[in-house]
Amino acid sequence: MVRSGWRPDAFTFNSLIVGYCRTQQVEVAQDLFNKMPLRGFRQDAVSYAALIEGLCETGRIDKALELLREMEQPDMHTYVALVKGLCDAGRGEEGLCILQKIKELGWRTNTRAYAALVDLWCRERKVDEAEKMLEEMFDNGLAPSVVTCTAVVNAYCREGRMNHAVRVFESMKSKGCEPNVWTYNALVQGFCNGRKVYKAMALLDKMRACGVEPDVVTYNLLIRGQCIDGHIESAFRLPRLMEGDGLAADQYTCNTLIDALCKDGKTNEACSLFDGLEERGIRPNSVTFNTLIDGLCKAGKVDIAQTFLEKMISAGCAPDTYTYSPFIENLCKTKGWQEGLSFIDEMLQKDVKPSTVNYTIVIDKLFKERNYGLATRMWGQMVSLGCCPDVVTYTTSVRAYCNEGRLDEAENVVMEMNKSGVTVDAMAYNTLMDGYASIGKTDHAVTILKHMKSVASMPNHFTFLILLRHLLQMRLAEHVPLKATLVWNIIKLADVFELFERMKKNTVPSSASARAYLAILEGFSEDRRLDEVTSLVSRMKEDNLPLNEDIYTALVNCFCKLRMYPDAWALLCSMIGHGFLPNLLSYQNLLSGLTAEGQADRAKEIFRDSRWKDYNPDEIVWKVIIDGLIRKGHSDMCHDMISILEQMNCKPRDETYAMLTEELSSRE
Repeated sequence: MVRSGWRPDAFTFNSLIVGYCRTQQVEVAQDLFNKMPLRGFRQDAVSYAALIEGLCETGRIDKALELLREMEQPDMHTYVALVKGLCDAGRGEEGLCILQKIKELGWRTNTRAYAALVDLWCRERKVDEAEKMLEEMFDNGLAPSVVTCTAVVNAYCREGRMNHAVRVFESMKSKGCEPNVWTYNALVQGFCNGRKVYKAMALLDKMRACGVEPDVVTYNLLIRGQCIDGHIESAFRLPRLMEGDGLAADQYTCNTLIDALCKDGKTNEACSLFDGLEERGIRPNSVTFNTLIDGLCKAGKVDIAQTFLEKMISAGCAPDTYTYSPFIENLCKTKGWQEGLSFIDEMLQKDVKPSTVNYTIVIDKLFKERNYGLATRMWGQMVSLGCCPDVVTYTTSVRAYCNEGRLDEAENVVMEMNKSGVTVDAMAYNTLMDGYASIGKTDHAVTILKHMKSVASMPNHFTFLILLRHLLQMRLAEHVPLKATLVWNIIKLADVFELFERMKKNTVPSSASARAYLAILEGFSEDRRLDEVTSLVSRMKEDNLPLNEDIYTALVNCFCKLRMYPDAWALLCSMIGHGFLPNLLSYQNLLSGLTAEGQADRAKEIFRDSRWKDYNPDEIVWKVIIDGLIRKGHSDMCHDMISILEQMNCKPRDETYAMLTEELSSRE
């Protein structure tokens, strides 16, 4: 341009700076920026804004802030670029200060600055702040994108706070931001992770009603959710609905189903499913092979697992550390840690770097055999190879120290986990809790509940089983095995109330108390101890703890087991009246129980009075009619139930009618 006799002006320089910054050639843009004064041109707001944005986009935030200080009058575009850059760099508080500056200047900022902060707060698990920012956007007349709204929904789902996620979901709809398939998928995943797959299934029809078609991801999440809930048959029914929607099962679908079968001990069925993959046009990947090999090894079928290892290599899938872990585990279990260690040595000789998982298997075995010296050396070797200990590795160490009564060292390991950024999960805390309770420090064990706040570390049934077992041992002055059926059989209300008093004395939060009530209610319900269940509910009222959805479900199931069906139905009605959606299994137990007692008319009456529009019609048929009534010998009820559903405009899909026909034919 210069050689041709054209003299570049300020507009030319600014255009070039903008162009180079957009292609992330910031050094070239910086050089042009620096040359502007030498050519007699003043660097203006456009030059600064473009370069500052370019520096932010490439992560050079401090340099961008230096340039900001040079500007006489930064414009809003510059400030917004800095807000986004600071948020991308994880410096949200500074970004928030700049947003506040924009407000103080009286400018009406755009959605970009807000969206950057919302995204950062979601990533940093400050979802309450993210929601406030989202509401501020709406209040200021801005229209956040569906991506921004979905980020908040998804963040709540990841934390298991589904009521909050649904609230944001409904709010975005009411304010004109239509959810897309990613928004729905976030909710589906959240409900499935919380073992509320029936709520996730209900979203299928709601999606379609809003013009959003479920995709393969939606179905894969639902299949995984059914497997998590233990409904493997329903998981296998979903691919038929997929086909009806013109969608094909993929590798993830089949891997999930194979994994579920293996975990259920059905390795033969898992192998059969694998053998049929080629017909479906699905090529198995390393996850497929690893899942099958792990299931077969755990079932003691190591020879068959070995043949799948050979198939894996023939298929061009390179075995990895996950492939070898089941073999190492089996060797340690059947032949001792020496064989497991030899296998790791062979991996090293073949230039296959063992993983943390591989080492942890051997280290755990060494700790259990109290070979602490070699376990420590193996730990050192693992770290020297660049394999960082994970939560399982650390927990094996915590367990070893607890077994030796060395609780200070066990606490130090937990502190090291936190320092290393490893999430301390419920298993790690339970192990530490058991250690303290074992040496008579029950109050100290109870205080650990105060640390169990994150999604991964929430107290579970095993947590309270540990505490109750130790209180039981103190009362009986004898050893009690950590076996659920035994503990729930001999535990007394006095032991339970003592636990509650200790929790209250140690200021354990009410969220943990609610989980304790649920675990204990379910334990007593499983053992059909109605008097204890009734007393616990009364105690809950005294403690001002409302019945939540899970506790209602436990009570309904308890009444069904005791054949107290009128009480079960009354509870279901109360549950619905309090805004909760009962689990379909509660209806299955109630209706099939009534029918078995000769009260078919009452069962039909309840079916007719139920709010089936809140559920997925296909799942109603699968779980209430097929799995509940037909398979328990009440096929004659089927026609009436289907007619009632159709009258309610809750018509199942053609694929489900076909399943129903097949099931009835097999019973003839």
